[in-house]
Amino acid sequence: MNQEEALIFSSISLVLSVALGYLSWRRYERSKSLMWFFWFLGFVFYFIAALEQEIFALGYCNYPLAAIYMFIVAELVLVLSLGSVQQVPEKWKRIYYYYSAFATAVLIITIVYKPFTIVVDYMPTNFPALPAGASSMVTIPASGLILFLAARALLFKGNKAKMISTILAIVILGFGGMLSASGFVLALYLSQILGMSLFLYGIS
Repeated sequence: MNQEEALIFSSISLVLSVALGYLSWRRYERSKSLMWFFWFLGFVFYFIAALEQEIFALGYCNYPLAAIYMFIVAELVLVLSLGSVQQVPEKWKRIYYYYSAFATAVLIITIVYKPFTIVVDYMPTNFPALPAGASSMVTIPASGLILFLAARALLFKGNKAKMISTILAIVILGFGGMLSASGFVLALYLSQILGMSLFLYGIS
């Protein structure tokens, strides 16, 4: 991918992040629901990640930027899952909070352990093994939880088309991450744009 393409894709992600943040904040303002507060916070993290992608596409990256990016992209999935977990009983919610704190602490330790860079050809794709493994501790359970709770809601309540949209968003984002790690770097942006567009429909 050349610099112009990286700028176009990162700019689309940036616009999507603003739209998602705005819609989720409106939902929170109306409901004062903790679920929507966490979803708004997750989309704020997505905005920061998209803004960093824009900086990377301009050809600039250093260790602090790389470290923040790795932390943000993992934690945005975690924060979204903290919104979804508000549906479960208090006991299980507390257990998930403890696990989230532990996984986040491990992620921070691996990120600060050794400086690294992540940008290749204007894209954040060169993730070091140790932080990437710790990131998976955060994102895989978080994605699974969102997927499970969205599927449960699909069966029992809510707008089925929007629930399906949310489920597809999680699947596409996860699949895109795997393809990107396997060398298909364009999948990083395509999955972000398609997945977050489905999220946008799901919460609109």
